[in-house]
Amino acid sequence: MKRLLIGLCTAATVALTAAPAGAAPNIYHTISSTHGSAAVVETVGCEQTSIFVSSMVGMFAAQPGPVNKQGLTSVLVRVTDICSGVPGRGVVLFEAEGRNLAPLDAQPRLTSASITTELAGFDGDGNPVTISLAASWIGTGPLEHSTVSSHENVPGLGNVNSTDNNLARAATATVSVTVNGFTAAGTDSSAVLQQVKARCIEIARPGVEEFFPCFGFPG
Repeated sequence: MKRLLIGLCTAATVALTAAPAGAAPNIYHTISSTHGSAAVVETVGCEQTSIFVSSMVGMFAAQPGPVNKQGLTSVLVRVTDICSGVPGRGVVLFEAEGRNLAPLDAQPRLTSASITTELAGFDGDGNPVTISLAASWIGTGPLEHSTVSSHENVPGLGNVNSTDNNLARAATATVSVTVNGFTAAGTDSSAVLQQVKARCIEIARPGVEEFFPCFGFPG
């Protein structure tokens, strides 16, 4: 999951301890990512409308290296005639998908989150569309907490130490989209809000270069 978050990513200030003489520099990575997801399915007669939303905000810092903060939001809208075609699958009448770098606005303890944005995308025929999205999450379940630690020696190369600090809360999401004059809305009572905070330290042996086990690249 950490390799996924690095592509989305983000900010924090970190300290660097001096490396032993002759060793490649230690690299200390920190990542923080907050993510909200929802799936809304509304059926009227034979017409079923599905909306899938994913939105996040992340921070990534490496020392030495730059500090980055970035969001990523995506939405998929699909309208299906469930009375036609293959049973259980139906016939897709309309589909549109879009993505942009708008960040999720989330409370630190995942009590609520929201995103309002316009996403450029394409319909099922490859035509460009603009999707207007408004989504909000209200936490409904307890705040769940877990940690994962790993301390490994890579023979001949160095050491890598990592720790993940994870939070999650069940939520109810309310979603509304408009695309090509078509508007759909609904609620997902099984939505979720998640937060991952991770750090990873690379300590290369003296003389070793290109030792980047945390995320596969320097800084």
